Amino acid sequence: MAQYYLEKNGQQLGPFEVNQLIANGMTPESLVWTAGMAGWARAAEVAELAPLFVAQPQPQYQAPQPQYQAPQPQYQQPAYQQPMGGGGNKQKVDMFMMANRDNFPVERIGYIQERLSMLDENTLNSIQMLQFKSPMTGLLLSLFLGAYGVDRFWLGENGKGIGKLLTCGGCGIWAIIDWFSIQKDTREKNFELISQYI
Repeated sequence: MAQYYLEKNGQQLGPFEVNQLIANGMTPESLVWTAGMAGWARAAEVAELAPLFVAQPQPQYQAPQPQYQAPQPQYQQPAYQQPMGGGGNKQKVDMFMMANRDNFPVERIGYIQERLSMLDENTLNSIQMLQFKSPMTGLLLSLFLGAYGVDRFWLGENGKGIGKLLTCGGCGIWAIIDWFSIQKDTREKNFELISQYI
């Protein structure tokens, strides 16, 4: 089933399944786009979406009105880039997210997936070549070698690594704290890396 992007208050939202669009504020005049469309179009003019509005009950006391014939305000193209990912790119994005979902902060997953779907194929291929650090590897290093700062050196935080090394993991306290924080820090480092491309 096609997934649509929705323009609302000058911002691009989505992608949404067809049955999610009304709940996310789509009206007959809303601009929508999905893979295969030449450009943004009014929701009422999209054959797949038009039945969503016809099915809505009209007040009985009003005379029948011609649907969607009102003059439209001048629309300026939003500053954001129109999604370029077609069906092939969507499959690449889905596979990438499936393989790397655990490498990023949970609250950033939706944002990353949306941004990836707007990239051209060359940039998407470059991102697939990136090496992300595994939060589980970070946890194991922290558990077994954290007192020597190995986990922080591995994460690229040399200053913290030296500090842990010289203090034997802050007399063990710092090392224990890192057991609980190293996975989150690893995911944030991965997000910083991918943010350079998206």
